Amino acid sequence: MITKNHLSPSRLLAAILGTSAVLSVVPQASAADAARIVIVFGDSITEGGALPREQKAQLWVRQVEEQSQGRLRLINEGKGGRPTDSVAEFEAMLTRRPQADLLVLALGTNDSRDISEACVPKAVANLRAMITKARAAYGPGLTVLIAGPPNIRKNALGPSRPIADQREAKLKELGTAFAVLAKEFHCDFVSLFGAVPDASLSRDGVHPDGPGNTAIAQVLLPKLLPPAP
Repeated sequence: MITKNHLSPSRLLAAILGTSAVLSVVPQASAADAARIVIVFGDSITEGGALPREQKAQLWVRQVEEQSQGRLRLINEGKGGRPTDSVAEFEAMLTRRPQADLLVLALGTNDSRDISEACVPKAVANLRAMITKARAAYGPGLTVLIAGPPNIRKNALGPSRPIADQREAKLKELGTAFAVLAKEFHCDFVSLFGAVPDASLSRDGVHPDGPGNTAIAQVLLPKLLPPAP
């Protein structure tokens, strides 16, 4: 009597080609596949356009990704001059970026030029709209990190130097209001105010140099890493 030898496709292929050959054609999971996809929607401090060419590699977005050792893949959606009143741009980004595990909203620095009473309520309303739209696009469980805007160096400001004190006050107000919004929407929050040394803001009082970007990366990296298993 002939007994049928029931071999699975992989065992049959191994018998024909040899085990090592089979292993070479079986797709292997890569570190990139497991990386947490982080979209950073921010302004020029995220974009890095103001960094000198020799310091481009020190952009905080790059540093965070590199220091994550493959656990994070950051998508830089920064744009110079962007205020929170960029909801239409945000909606376009959602269409362009169909996948995200975490969203970082890093805005507010440009809003601080508006020293009126309307500045903070408008900024909060804009971020509220962005969070709502992002969770509708990526799912209600999307993790969102709101970064309160960093500090400025008042004596190095350019055109806005005459309102330096008021602008600094608005940055603090924005950070406080963003922290309240984060609680309301069950988001994470981190304040960047005070994170950047004055020496790193000598160029124009707003845009941190390479070491200043390193300081920002040190604050944000722990907030972006996935929780320990």
